[in-house]
Amino acid sequence: MQNSKDLRAASQLLKQAQIMIDKYNLPAQPFLQQLGLLQTQPETEIVFEKTGGRFHLFKALEEAKERVVIKCPWASDRAIDNDLMLRLNYALDQGVQIDLGWGYQYDLGTIIKKDHHGNLTFTTEGQYRYSAMSKLFQLQKRYSDRLHLKLTGGHSKYFVCDRQFAYVGSHNILSATIPNLKVAYPDLQGDETGTIHRNLEIIQKLITRYDQAIDLTGSNMLSTMKLTA
Repeated sequence: MQNSKDLRAASQLLKQAQIMIDKYNLPAQPFLQQLGLLQTQPETEIVFEKTGGRFHLFKALEEAKERVVIKCPWASDRAIDNDLMLRLNYALDQGVQIDLGWGYQYDLGTIIKKDHHGNLTFTTEGQYRYSAMSKLFQLQKRYSDRLHLKLTGGHSKYFVCDRQFAYVGSHNILSATIPNLKVAYPDLQGDETGTIHRNLEIIQKLITRYDQAIDLTGSNMLSTMKLTA
């Protein structure tokens, strides 16, 4: 009986807090934390192995309400498998915008090229690095208003879920072979280390960095080299 009273009291306090936040334009998160109504998480935590990055990438696609930003140079079927495609489709179906930055600068004009129609192509020796790009291009056609692919040419690996959390690490999240997430930590298929950030300033810096990156799709580095099969 006491638990019911506590729940009603907490619910009433939460309603009153929301009124105060709206009336006085208060910062919601610190205000709710001061009242003990918001469960706090560490601003930064370390995650290990490929399973750590993979778990949080799935979490981002499942929990996002507005936007997910993903940055990884390579995109292969080893990582962009049925499980990940299912979650990409789910997020897009929920109206989430996904911005995906891909492509490695030293592959431009050598492995990543343009044909005479202006379409991006990949040489045979580079297929293993970009084997998932064809299905990402198809997905972009289906969700042209929500899925945006940007050829960034960088080497960074990170992703951002709304303004809730971001992952930054060594793991090639869209191309590395992935162990089964059901296997207990640690997995022995690759020593990877990353960090989860919940600090809004850090999250915004990552978003800004992605937004300011130039799309190299029209770069001369792609079009001036002779195309090889």
